[in-house]
Amino acid sequence: DRRETPPRDLGALSELQPYIGQWRGVGQVRRGSSQGAWTEKADWVWKFNNDSARFVFHSPDAKYFTSAELTTAATANSTSKDNVAFALKATDEDGHAARYEGHVEDDRLVLLADTKREDGEAENSGSSWPARITIRQVAGGDRMLMLYERQIAGSDRFVRMSEVGYTRVGSQFGQGSTMIECVVTGGKGTIPVTHNGKTYYVCCSGCRDLFNEDPESVLAEYAERKAKEREEAKQ
Repeated sequence: DRRETPPRDLGALSELQPYIGQWRGVGQVRRGSSQGAWTEKADWVWKFNNDSARFVFHSPDAKYFTSAELTTAATANSTSKDNVAFALKATDEDGHAARYEGHVEDDRLVLLADTKREDGEAENSGSSWPARITIRQVAGGDRMLMLYERQIAGSDRFVRMSEVGYTRVGSQFGQGSTMIECVVTGGKGTIPVTHNGKTYYVCCSGCRDLFNEDPESVLAEYAERKAKEREEAKQ
């Protein structure tokens, strides 16, 4: 049977849709200095599970964590009583995990380390983890900056640990072009998929898998969404 509604978190996560894609990054401990710098490749993809959705991050050469899942805080069973919109669970190459919570502030996602669980045990693996992560995009979404900071003990101040500047793979700076739309999320379609001899586009491997699993449902929902957009445009 065709799904009647999209996954429940799709609307909230769609605010961060430009994260989705493949990226090449350069990390710097000090801005403008090559000392201690490194390079990495990263992927952000959608992952769908029943009626929920999340972003999955993977970067095997990243400095602090090599994988992460970004969800809405409600889906992540947040223990915070604050009005938190998003939660990030990060895991390093040794399997150590850290959890962050935060929300969008001035067009950037600001995530703070969630250091305590309900049982009072430490949630994050140690002081080597960043206390704050800030993600923002520039250049029309073709550049992404991830700033990692530690917190000064006994203070509300944060100081830079490092920053990674990512460039979207396949981006063309200064060349205006019409965006091809992902039929699943409405994001930037970069991966071709086919159904009944016709080609469509999706934004990541997660959307590709969802399309291949049930193309009829995906295309029906896409048609409904576009029809609604046309009606709203007439008003």
